[in-house]
Amino acid sequence: MAGVVFLVLFVAAAAMPASVTAATSQTDALLAWKASLLLGDAAALSGWTRAAPVCTWRGVACDAAGRVTSLRLRDAGLSGGLDTLDFAALPALTELDLNRNNFTGPIPASISRLRSLSLLDLGSNWLDGSIPPQLGDLSGLVELRLYNNNLVGAIPHQLSRLPNIVHFDLGANYLTDHDFRKFSPMPTVTFMSLYLNSFNGSFPEFVLRSGSITYLDLSQNALFGPIPDMLPNLRFLNLSFNAFSGPIPASLGRLTKLQDLRMAGNNLTGGVPEFLGSMAQLRILELGDNQLGGPIPSVLGQLQMLQRLDIKNASLVSTLPPQLGNLNNLAYLDLSLNQFSGGLPPTFAGMRAMQEFGLSTTNVTGEIPPALFTSWPELISFEVQNNSFTGKIPSELGKARKLEILYLFLNNLNGSIPAELGELENLVELDLSVNSLTGPIPSSLGNLKQLIKLALFFNNLTGVIPPEIGNMTALQSFDVNTNILHGELPATITALKNLQYLAVFDNFMSGTIPPDLGKGIALQHVSFSNNSFSGELPRNLCDGFALEHFTVNYNNFTGTLPPCLKNCTGLFRVRLEENHFTGDISEAFGVHPSLEYLDISGNKLTGELSSDWGQCTNLTLLSMDGNRISGRIPEAFGSMTRLQILSLAGNNLTGGIPLDLGHLNLLFNLNLSHNSFSGPIPTSLGNNSKLQKIDMSGNMLNGTIPVALGKLGALTFLDLSKNRLSGKIPRELGNLVQLQTLLDLSSNFLSGWIPQAAFCKLLSLQILILSNNQLTGKLPDCLWYLQNLQFLDLSNNAFSGEIPAAKASYSCSLISIHLSSNDFTGVFPSALEGCKKLINLDIGNNNFFGDIPIWIGKGLPSLKILSLKSNNFSGEIPSELSQLSQLQLLDMTNNGLTGLIPRSFGKLTSMKNPKLISSRELLQWSFNHDRINTIWKGKEQIFEIKTYAIDIQLVTGISLSGNSLSQCIPDELMNLQGLQFLNLSRNYLSRSIPENIGSLKNLESLDLSSNELSGAIPPSLAGISTLSSLNLSNNHLSGKISTGNQLQTLTDPSIYSNNSGLCGLPLNISCTNYALASDERYCRTCEDQYLSYFVMAGVVFGSWLWFGMLFSIGNLRYAVFCFVDDIQRKVMQKVSCINQLLSRGNTAQYL
Repeated sequence: MAGVVFLVLFVAAAAMPASVTAATSQTDALLAWKASLLLGDAAALSGWTRAAPVCTWRGVACDAAGRVTSLRLRDAGLSGGLDTLDFAALPALTELDLNRNNFTGPIPASISRLRSLSLLDLGSNWLDGSIPPQLGDLSGLVELRLYNNNLVGAIPHQLSRLPNIVHFDLGANYLTDHDFRKFSPMPTVTFMSLYLNSFNGSFPEFVLRSGSITYLDLSQNALFGPIPDMLPNLRFLNLSFNAFSGPIPASLGRLTKLQDLRMAGNNLTGGVPEFLGSMAQLRILELGDNQLGGPIPSVLGQLQMLQRLDIKNASLVSTLPPQLGNLNNLAYLDLSLNQFSGGLPPTFAGMRAMQEFGLSTTNVTGEIPPALFTSWPELISFEVQNNSFTGKIPSELGKARKLEILYLFLNNLNGSIPAELGELENLVELDLSVNSLTGPIPSSLGNLKQLIKLALFFNNLTGVIPPEIGNMTALQSFDVNTNILHGELPATITALKNLQYLAVFDNFMSGTIPPDLGKGIALQHVSFSNNSFSGELPRNLCDGFALEHFTVNYNNFTGTLPPCLKNCTGLFRVRLEENHFTGDISEAFGVHPSLEYLDISGNKLTGELSSDWGQCTNLTLLSMDGNRISGRIPEAFGSMTRLQILSLAGNNLTGGIPLDLGHLNLLFNLNLSHNSFSGPIPTSLGNNSKLQKIDMSGNMLNGTIPVALGKLGALTFLDLSKNRLSGKIPRELGNLVQLQTLLDLSSNFLSGWIPQAAFCKLLSLQILILSNNQLTGKLPDCLWYLQNLQFLDLSNNAFSGEIPAAKASYSCSLISIHLSSNDFTGVFPSALEGCKKLINLDIGNNNFFGDIPIWIGKGLPSLKILSLKSNNFSGEIPSELSQLSQLQLLDMTNNGLTGLIPRSFGKLTSMKNPKLISSRELLQWSFNHDRINTIWKGKEQIFEIKTYAIDIQLVTGISLSGNSLSQCIPDELMNLQGLQFLNLSRNYLSRSIPENIGSLKNLESLDLSSNELSGAIPPSLAGISTLSSLNLSNNHLSGKISTGNQLQTLTDPSIYSNNSGLCGLPLNISCTNYALASDERYCRTCEDQYLSYFVMAGVVFGSWLWFGMLFSIGNLRYAVFCFVDDIQRKVMQKVSCINQLLSRGNTAQYL
């Protein structure tokens, strides 16, 4: 009985329709696949249930027999693989479209079971692996779309044998060309896209033999070589961004159907071909990013169908052809990054369809034609930045009402910003930066409600920021830095709730920042630097917690830092330097793990450094200079392993330098100067192999200089001056062969010789300062090998011996030399003769002897300062020194010089007028600070020349005191009207003070004391309004001291003391009584003179009688008599004059 039942069931099942069986199989396969998927949208396949027929499911289509023929699930948010779909259950499927989902994994080979498939679209997924060769078995396939996946490997050559394929798109993958020679022509293909893959080699031959192609895209690969003759039916050809070279082939001119030609981003040369002007069907022409060169052919103006023309960055050199103005359908033009000459042709106004116009960085000149903006009603983008446009911004721009982007930055535009720009209600980006615009920011810009970016920086805009700025509610970026704006930041700026970027630095703005700035705003970048803002920072500045870049340096902000800054965990760059912020250094700012750059120098922050700073592990720069921070450096600073610059200079830090700083392997700048650090320099610093600069000057460090510093092979700057270091200079410092900027060990207690072997290696060194130590011995012979040395200071040590001579090939770069206050001997150093750049030479306070060489005048033409004081130089002062046309300070005090003061000194050009030295000139010869010691206003002074001065007046003067110079003061010295001091004291100068000494209008100090000067004090001396120090004591001056003007301020009588003939104030000698005594002395003197002349007359008469007897010859006798008579006449005239003087008595002219 059971067998009968089974037989009945078998017969019944066999009699069931085939469609029912197929439906069951399809349903099971699709539901099983659905179960394996992740559904981004739960409703995407919610209808896929057994309760509904499969043919009613979303994306499923069936034929009349109920077989699934189409599965289209485009953009359904599906994730998963294709290998879980049983393709064998879908034998009637002709269309499989799974485009724009998130499928992953490989394309299964089993897909080849879909023998009826005509469309396979798996584009825009995440499929990987290689393309299965079995796809070549899908003989009915018409469209194959596998683009925009992660497919790799070679294209199976079997695909080229698909007999019915029309659309072949494998673009945007990672496919390679294993061997295109195996490919067969594809005669049925009309659309082929292989763009954005990894194909290289020459142009694929099988493509050229596929003669039906109308659309060909091989762009963004690595194909190279020449471009071959193209397929005759092409309408679209894109070969952009490959490595094709050579000229654009003339055969392209035969492609009469071509509408879209793109060859940008190759290595094409040979110019833009003329034949392109005959391709009448062209709508798009892109040839940019090549090396075409040459001009733009004017025949391109014949392409009446052209809508897009892009030839940017193609090395074009020409003028802009006016004929391009005939392209009345052109909507897009980009000719940027070429080298055009001339201006923008007004005929371009004929491009009436223009929407996007790009002409940036092309060197175009002239004015922007106003007619463009009344003729281009559809204009959306106008980008002509980085050119040489001049003139004003056309007010007609206000007519381009659809304009969204306006870039005019980096030109030479002037005049004011047109108020009409406020009528561009669709404007999204406006950039007028880096021009020469003047005037105020128009308040009409407040009408631009769609504006996102406003950039007006680097102009000469004046006035205030208009309060209407608050109406630009879409604004995200506002940049007006580097103008001449003043006034306060308008409170309305707080209404810009979308503002992210705010930059007003480098202006003249003042006042306080609106207290609500930042409230409810996601500010990311804020810069108020280099203004005169004051008051406290807004408390809500970081309410949005988005602040990343915050710079307010160089203002007058006060108070504590906003507490909200502690919550801005995204901060990575903060500059607060040069303000007046107060508060505890560790509590005021907080700790920010993301922080990369922090400069809070030049404030009034106090407290101690917390070990929590060690949590700022991303810091690359930490500068706290010039505050009032105390305590020690925490060892936790060694945890900031990314730190490159650490500067704690100018605080009150104490204790030792932590050994842990040796863990900062990226550190290249360490500045701990001007604190109160004590103890030794840690040897662990020798581990910081990237260190380029160390400055520990101005502390109380002791011990020896660590030998380990010699391991810092990258060091270019080392300053250990003004400490308490002792011992010898380590020879290991000679390993610092990169030392270039500075080696300063001055003002310590270092002793011993300079290690010759070490210093001979420092061939790049520019500045060497070892002054104020206890160094001894001779200078190394190799000193002159340092041919890059510009500044040398060895003063105030105990060096001895002669200065070593230089080798013949020595090339001197020295600009400033200080050897003063040592025990050097010998003659003037001959090694200096070749130092043509020398500006400052100070070898005073030594034991040099001999003559001053005359070659100084010609050999040192740049010399401004020459100090030879307190040596044993002898002989006369060489007149050749007057050839030093740049000399402004000459000090030869306390030597053994004799002879006259050279009259040629009146030719010292730079002493004739006060000379300002600009900071630029100063930086060329003054390092950190240069200085000179000289006698000024009766005292030895040290003049320091600071490099941060803007313009200074170098002290101009001459000091020759303490020598044995004689005879008169040359009148020619009075030509040196730039002199500020003149010291000729303690010599043997005689005769009178020059009457025109009053011409030294800038003289502040004059010392002529301890000489043998006579006569009256010239009245013109009282006219020197700048004179504040005067010493005429210990001379033979006479007469009444002039009063009035500047001399009445000099009330010290000692400045006139020991001049027996002077009277009047400030001496306590009345000129009335003093005149009587003077007359008596004068008369006695006259009597003595009378007697002398009488005796002389007797001698003359006696001689006459003797000569008369001697010469009896007539002619000779007559000549002698004439001579004697002439002498007698002169003597009698003098006697008569004396009688007259004696008979005058006391008259009023002596009062």
